[in-house]
Amino acid sequence: MREEAASSPRFGIVLAVIAALAFFASLYLASRGEGQKSGGDKVGPSTFSTSAIGLAGFAEILRTLGVPVVKSEYASATRLGPGGVLVLVAPPALPSVLGGLGDAGTTLLVLPKRQGQPNEQRPDWLGSVSLVPEGVAGVVLGFAVPRAQVTRTDERSDWMVNELAVAPTVPAPVQLIDSDQLRPVVASDDGILVGAVEHNGKRLWVLSDPDVLANFAIGEGENAAFAVALIDAMRGADGRVVFDETVHGFVARPASPLRLLVTFPYSLVTVQGLLAVALLLWAMVPRFGAPAAAPPALSAGKMTLIENAARLLEFAGHQLPIVGRYVQAILRDVAQELHAPRGLSGASLIEWLRQIGSAREVAIDCAALDERAASAAQGRRGVTDLVLLARDAYRWKQEILDGAAGHSRRR
Repeated sequence: MREEAASSPRFGIVLAVIAALAFFASLYLASRGEGQKSGGDKVGPSTFSTSAIGLAGFAEILRTLGVPVVKSEYASATRLGPGGVLVLVAPPALPSVLGGLGDAGTTLLVLPKRQGQPNEQRPDWLGSVSLVPEGVAGVVLGFAVPRAQVTRTDERSDWMVNELAVAPTVPAPVQLIDSDQLRPVVASDDGILVGAVEHNGKRLWVLSDPDVLANFAIGEGENAAFAVALIDAMRGADGRVVFDETVHGFVARPASPLRLLVTFPYSLVTVQGLLAVALLLWAMVPRFGAPAAAPPALSAGKMTLIENAARLLEFAGHQLPIVGRYVQAILRDVAQELHAPRGLSGASLIEWLRQIGSAREVAIDCAALDERAASAAQGRRGVTDLVLLARDAYRWKQEILDGAAGHSRRR
């Protein structure tokens, strides 16, 4: 009973349905939660933040100017492309975050300066702002440029070095860098605002004060033009600007390739694949269970040998000459059995056999058999005529040897 149930078509259908449900469940779980953010500092210095210290305005300016902007929430360094710039704004002083500064070809590191607390009634609004301790900014800088120091001054000095040719307006206190390892790009007598260093083919630029990019100050003076000039000086032609927002807690799943299965036009391929699987299951269900028995081996015996020989002759197209030779062989055998006189052949032998057949009251004329055999040898007979000719030749042989009465008893 169990064996019959396990091999029934109904059991195969149940297994097919279970497999289909498991397949679609895996697709759902694989694509679930795609694009959802987990956490994130909504009022901090990120491109998602519209608060005073956020950088949403800077990212929008770049996008308006046609610069490809990516607010990355996963695998930021892998999304750059040729000529791209990876931007890390005020990252936390953690080895896990800053240990990969050299992964990208070109990186802009913006040091932290201000931190904000959200409003208790409106979490998306900024409740309070405070300066980050110099030591915290110094630790972040130390991961990129060892032995470099962060300094702050309330006085705004003239920019003695300015390769960007645009003078920024930095709100006090101005945060600068003191280091002999950085090449000054924009600097004053008090320190470096923008410095650059290259190592093993990797370029790292450091912006000491993020206020020139922040929402509350980017509209002052020529800060917007300065920010755009800074990015243009770093990126290649059509290079992307990838803001790494994972450092601010914005983490989302990458786009799932499985989502393409239900997105046009790829959904057409999915439908075709499902139809193919359905047809395969349909073909397998009737055969579910024990394998079908193999066909029997080739039977032994005379009948099998005769049938195989007949098929080969039919395949080769030799029926006509074979039947003609069969009739001639029967005529010769009968003549030998009846002890025909020596020297008889051809028409004389046929006439002698006809006379013997007439004397023994044989109904079939051997002369007619000979003429039909000659016609068959020349290809003037159909398959049905060949069968009848072979049958008549056999009957003639039986009658002339055993007599008409003996043949009647056999029938």
